[in-house]
Amino acid sequence: MHTPHPSVIPTDKELDNALKHTFPASDPVSATAQLTATPTSDSLGATEHSVEHPGVVTVYRVVDEDQKDKPFGAGPTAAGRWTSEGTPAIYASLSPAAALLEFLAHSAGAPPESAYLAKAHLPRGRVTVVQAYPSTWRDRPYHADVQRVGDAWSSEHQSLAAQVPSALSEESCNILINPEHVDAPLIQGVHVIRIDIDERLRNTTRH
Repeated sequence: MHTPHPSVIPTDKELDNALKHTFPASDPVSATAQLTATPTSDSLGATEHSVEHPGVVTVYRVVDEDQKDKPFGAGPTAAGRWTSEGTPAIYASLSPAAALLEFLAHSAGAPPESAYLAKAHLPRGRVTVVQAYPSTWRDRPYHADVQRVGDAWSSEHQSLAAQVPSALSEESCNILINPEHVDAPLIQGVHVIRIDIDERLRNTTRH
């Protein structure tokens, strides 16, 4: 897995400006690990869409063409920062910019010229906030003790979705969605559009 060079990673604001016209509008944590609190509060991260759709959390994903028909459905379960391989979990973001940033960071090789931006609404009451996790959560390679946090959340069907901090965007959060949860049918308002990825983002230096 490759990541863009830090000096060329665009900011959330820059990505939001580029995307603003595309839409019409657990296992216990290891006793030896140092814990830290999740985001700055235990409330769900707010977006501009919360006012438009009160009572819901609007989430976004940028996906390749092979996922555009079911962007929030079950699929291959590769290992991620918060979950190990085989654990049902869909990684989403709270803004189009953050979703694109995640897509670019996890693209193998050069990013494609185009992709698909998907959004959906989740009932706010079905999204929990992960409040404690190992201090190694930002590290790469991913740590098993961090993955156990998400594995427990998923296997115990604790909630439809869980909010976790983003390692790519300071002060931002990501949303883990369990596609096998009994509340999965409550994922509503799925809308997908094709987006062009700016050449400046595709030409970033990669390691």
